[in-house]
Parts: sequence; C-alpha cells; structure tokens
Amino acid sequence: MTLPVNSNHDVPLSKQEQQDKFGARPVLRWAGVLIVLLGSTVIPARSQDTVNEFWPEVDTYLTLSPKYRLFFMAQKAVDQDSELERWQFGPNLDITLKPILRMKFRTLDPEKRKYLTFRVGYRHLVSTGPDENRMILAVTPRYPLLKSVLLTDRSQVDLRWRNGFSWRYRNRLGAEKSCTIRSLKFNPYVRSEIFYDSAVSRWNRLSYTGGVVVPIFKRAEIAPSFERQNISGSKTNHVNGTGLTLSLYF
Repeated sequence: MTLPVNSNHDVPLSKQEQQDKFGARPVLRWAGVLIVLLGSTVIPARSQDTVNEFWPEVDTYLTLSPKYRLFFMAQKAVDQDSELERWQFGPNLDITLKPILRMKFRTLDPEKRKYLTFRVGYRHLVSTGPDENRMILAVTPRYPLLKSVLLTDRSQVDLRWRNGFSWRYRNRLGAEKSCTIRSLKFNPYVRSEIFYDSAVSRWNRLSYTGGVVVPIFKRAEIAPSFERQNISGSKTNHVNGTGLTLSLYF
C-alpha cells in the first residue's frame, strides 16, 4: 500500500515514507511496550502531598479547509481542588493564518506547520461533585528552529463556571523535534506551563512535561507522556501524571 500524500493533503510523502505503512510494525511493537509500562500506573497512589495519576485522552481532528478545523477531545483526570475523578469533553474550532513560508516539520498534525493558530472551545467537566463548564480562548505562535526543532508558545484563557465564575490564564512554552530512526518516525517534546487563577488571585500552578508523539497508522498517532505539577493552595501539592493520548486526523 502506498501513501501518495500525507493525511492532510499538504506535503507529498517521500519514497522512504511510503514504505512499510509508516513503519507500522516496529511502531506498534514499540507503542505496545509503552502501553504496558504505562498501564502499571493506572491505580492512583497517594502520599501526604503527592499523587500519581494516569490520564487517558482521545483527540479527534476534522479538517474543514486549509484555515479551519474542528477538534473534539475527551479526557479523564482528577480535580486537585476536590480530589474527585472527572471526565471532560468538548468541541473546539481552530483557525490558522495562511503561512508566508512553508514550515518544514514532519508531523500528522497540519497545525504544527502553521505559524499562528487561534482556538475557541468549550469544555464540560463531569464528576461526582458539581459539574463545570468552560470557554477556551487560545493563541499559539510557532517558531521553527534549526535541526528540525519547533518552538511553541501557547497563551490560553479558561473562563470557568463552577460554584460561581472565575478565570484562569495559562502560558505553555514547548519544544518538539522531528526524528527518524530507520522506518520509525517520532517527535519527542518538552513543555513547561504556568497558571494564574483568579479564584485565588495568584500564580498557583507550574507543570513540566516530557513525551513523544509516534504515528501508528496513516491518520493516527499515539503520545505517551509524563507530567509533574506543583500546586499551591490545593489539597494536593504535587501531581505526577502519566498520560496516554490517541490522536485521530480526518
């Protein structure tokens, strides 16, 4: 089976990329080992001020045009303020500007080849406690560096309705590199994010994340990750989160 173009109809695939279905067999073996290792963290372990959690997530992207796409997400996590498990769901609209120059970066996600992305979204968070509704407003500029490294700086505002109204500002700085080892293609990344919460009127959360994005099929990729959160003014001061995200592109 040959893949004449990538899933987003932007850049023709090279002859090497057309071989072995994106290196599907070694990628699947490699991803399977990761899933088994991550599965050992599914049961949360709590200490006095630190919790270990597993965060599964499924993201679905539907491209409408070169400038617009829809993004649907579903994630399971724990609310650190109430210590209750919760699910969050929501649709998003991504809007991109036409790039002046084509950004060269190997990825299934076409937005990572755009210099600027705007997002408007909605989140509904369900738990055994009060539900929460959020509006999401975000802008993400990207800067290509040498050696196939992509620098990203996302600014996001969460408008939150739960027992009243509050808002939260988040700034996330990250770097991602496009790598290839034989037929295995993957993008390791590191990120750091800081949060300002109007409910407590201070910067109260800082997170560090490392992970890797691996394409497993023509329109799917998997991303295992590890995140460390330091939180002030919460029932839990530190969180170690192991994430596993499946992204689908249409």
